[in-house]
Amino acid sequence: MPKISILMPAYNEGENLRKAVIETMKELKGLDYEIIIINDGSRDNTPEVARELCESFRNVQLVSYSKNRGKGYALKKGFEKSNGEIIVFFDADLDIPPSQIKRFIKFLQNGYDVVIGSKYLPGARVRYSEKRRLFSIWYRTLVKLLLKLDVSDTQVGLKVFKREVLEKAFSKVLVKKYAFDVELLTVINMYGYKIYELPIKIEHKSFNSSINYRAIARMFLDTAAIVYRKNILHYYNGDKR
Repeated sequence: MPKISILMPAYNEGENLRKAVIETMKELKGLDYEIIIINDGSRDNTPEVARELCESFRNVQLVSYSKNRGKGYALKKGFEKSNGEIIVFFDADLDIPPSQIKRFIKFLQNGYDVVIGSKYLPGARVRYSEKRRLFSIWYRTLVKLLLKLDVSDTQVGLKVFKREVLEKAFSKVLVKKYAFDVELLTVINMYGYKIYELPIKIEHKSFNSSINYRAIARMFLDTAAIVYRKNILHYYNGDKR
């Protein structure tokens, strides 16, 4: 199997990070892999925990910077340091059990270019608040309508890619935070790569947390900018696969 790079963005994940890394390593035992932690300007002890993990395990690396710049920026920086042929995006909050990673990689090797998780496919197991569920349904409907992106879910924090896909798509991705996944998948889809969806198991730890309406507004604005770049400026047009 080709080398696997796990890109693990972490913002204020000091409490979960060690467990996330250790459990991921257990799941990938026997494979050629690296885990790249990206400290996205955390204000807690995330950098200290990450450095301890790097000192303890030779296949764990750290990318760190002082200002919070968003998940998209973090993943791009992590990708620059990676050298695997298979790239995995995996959130450090452990809402998604790492036991699912190998299943996603297996499907990637069955002839797909990208494999992403979905909360809406038969077999998915998801526990989250009603408000969060309604927003998720509203947002995926908006994306399908405005961007013609035929996937059921863009936001799940487990995605697997062939390296060549990200090498081409990242050059066009501008969003650094809230709508990063949507822009990335839009570009990948326009370039003709094969995207496959798998049902996901998610258990949000912050089940009763309220929705961040400022983040929703920012996500809407970022999505509107993607629609403008795609449909008006034709910014994403280029050589297809």
